[in-house]
Amino acid sequence: MPPRSRLVHFVMLIAGGVAASTASAGAQQDRRSWRPTARVEAAVRYDGNPFLLTAGRKGRLAAGSAADSQSGRFRGMESATDAMGIPSLRLGIAGRGVGGRTLEIGAEVAYEANLRNAERRHAEFRFGIEQSLRRAGRLRLRADWRPSYFHKNYLADAVDLNSDGDIGPEERRYASGTSNQVDLSLRYRRRLVKSTKRRPLGVTAELAVGYLDRSYDAPFAGRSRSGPGAGLALAIQVSRRWAVGLDYAFASLGGDPAQAVLILNENDFGEDFNANGSASDDSARAAVLVDRSRAEHEFGLSVEGELGKRATLEVTYARRLRNFSSREPFDIVNRDRRDARNDLDAELDLRLASGLHLALAGRRAAQTTNRAGDPGASGEVADYTRYVASAALRYRF
Repeated sequence: MPPRSRLVHFVMLIAGGVAASTASAGAQQDRRSWRPTARVEAAVRYDGNPFLLTAGRKGRLAAGSAADSQSGRFRGMESATDAMGIPSLRLGIAGRGVGGRTLEIGAEVAYEANLRNAERRHAEFRFGIEQSLRRAGRLRLRADWRPSYFHKNYLADAVDLNSDGDIGPEERRYASGTSNQVDLSLRYRRRLVKSTKRRPLGVTAELAVGYLDRSYDAPFAGRSRSGPGAGLALAIQVSRRWAVGLDYAFASLGGDPAQAVLILNENDFGEDFNANGSASDDSARAAVLVDRSRAEHEFGLSVEGELGKRATLEVTYARRLRNFSSREPFDIVNRDRRDARNDLDAELDLRLASGLHLALAGRRAAQTTNRAGDPGASGEVADYTRYVASAALRYRF
């Protein structure tokens, strides 16, 4: 059974077990204590760099060229910016669970309808089980599934049309990188110090473990990766209205070394990659092993508080570090690669009426890497800056 199928099967087994135990308990309790829940949301979002391109490549996509058209470099990537509508629906049921405390089971579906990049349109599915515990505790299992998601185009092959040993931009062949992703997480929250009127300082801790599986469709099965993750978060109540959050997360995402086509300078390696009897071609087609395994560390700091009786504001800063572990001798894309990304997010939530909220959010993300340009012409993520703004109207029944 493929990894993604095993993960989905695992989630279904857990969900079935919880549902069965809930039904059994419900037979002994007042069934009227169970109530349905629902939430609908309509959001609009602007994304200033959906494909995570450098400034130069954003301009190149907008300008277009005969070479890029022939190679398929930006096929399906119609615009370097995008706007989209995102409707979503969440349905659930809540009632008495373990120890008489609230148990909630819910499922959600959202659809991202891109206006400019139709190839990016996709659905996302979420399933969750949440059990309230003593000391303001909570145990939550969540499974996210994102099928058939188009990331961007990557180098799939190269054809030396003029037989000169060097691969020009028009001789490269790009194909769409589409993946299916399943993300499982289990979180346990517990209050360590209770906030009171006389002593407003309170502390809550949350521990998380999870597993991510991302599988790419052909011809990029070698890009697939999976692995476990864990995290720890602290929420510190500094006053009746304001709280500070600190968190750290780690993930180890591995994949088997796989053969991929890169465009390499034979002079750098003394190798005749294209087998034409010369080891001095500047841009040779090279079928070599690459390894995209990596470890990720993310540190976060957040401030959240009330702005009056009907508004809350949350501002978050996060720094993500990626360390790639490739030891393949010709893997110039990933060998000794280091990425660093800084995110700044802000969200203002306005309560318009009972159950009705308007959320306004903005994000700035900037990544730097020690890979200059696009080594190997692979289409990998490099240095980029991204701005995102959104507005969402949600109603909970």
